[in-house]
Amino acid sequence: MKSYKLKIAQVDDFVPEIAGAFGVNFTNSFGEFAVKIPSHIGTGEIKGVNFPNGIGLHIINCDVHDDTEFYFENNGINSLRFIYCMKGEIAHKFSSSEEEIAIRRAEHLIAAPTYEEDQIYIIKKDSPAIICYLEINKVKFQEQLSYDLNKIDAAYYPLFADVNGLTQIAHKGYYSLQISDIIDSILNNEDQGLVRTNYLGAKALECTSLMLKLYREDSLEGNKRTTLRLSDMDTVVAAVNYIENNISKLETIPEIAEAVGIEAYRLQDGFKRNYGMTVNDYIKEFRLKRALTMLTSEDKNVSEVVYALGLSSRSYFSKIFKEKYGIPPSSLRKVPEL
Repeated sequence: MKSYKLKIAQVDDFVPEIAGAFGVNFTNSFGEFAVKIPSHIGTGEIKGVNFPNGIGLHIINCDVHDDTEFYFENNGINSLRFIYCMKGEIAHKFSSSEEEIAIRRAEHLIAAPTYEEDQIYIIKKDSPAIICYLEINKVKFQEQLSYDLNKIDAAYYPLFADVNGLTQIAHKGYYSLQISDIIDSILNNEDQGLVRTNYLGAKALECTSLMLKLYREDSLEGNKRTTLRLSDMDTVVAAVNYIENNISKLETIPEIAEAVGIEAYRLQDGFKRNYGMTVNDYIKEFRLKRALTMLTSEDKNVSEVVYALGLSSRSYFSKIFKEKYGIPPSSLRKVPEL
């Protein structure tokens, strides 16, 4: 494993310190630092920009030849980090423990060390990774608030009030689709100079706000999630496979949701987000497309199609088929039905 010890006194030091550890130069464009990963280490780029409100935004996009450890020595600013894995995997641990926390695609980690601890991040070899993390200087963040910190929601108090680093925080969860969209927009943004820096600052603040909403939701008693997470999209795909493989014996939407391990209301939200339709509409569309194939390519009669698709009414099927394709299903038979 390759290890790089980083002595970071301020958030702005992150990219310059990595460049120094790599033995290469870095660039600075309107406050956004960037360093190319040298070929003997791997491929990719690391970027970082810090804003006056105490929030720093960093993107690590790399593929390394060896397991690579970044060892962050305690910088005395007791920062809070929101870490998002967009691709691949990164491991996190505190210097006080050997326990590694794996952060994989669609997962996030909220991490804050005590004043005595260092933090270590490990990127696995030959596993392309895209990691975004926000670093919040709690002192600076408090200074820009126009209200007393005691007035904030109690759920957020442990995150921002502990400026002396008395309590360790390691909260793992799944980030939302909204956060995923924001990070995608950051990765794909091609603006330059001041326009880009302002854009990144706005997106970093928006991402912070959404992250606080997720943290509060995860902290609620019973942990009933209402926000659609990126990981839910994998479950939506599983639901599609379940529907298509069990079309002849589908039950209710709550039972479909239970079969793939998601609440029915979030499954509905996922279908609307991914396919622009409800679960029932998706089932109806799939049945009609499957019916067309069965009637034209498999020489099934209408009764056989109705049974195979799990429908109980031949007249209903004929009605929706004609509405969809403009012709009755019986007209597609090559051989007259008995």
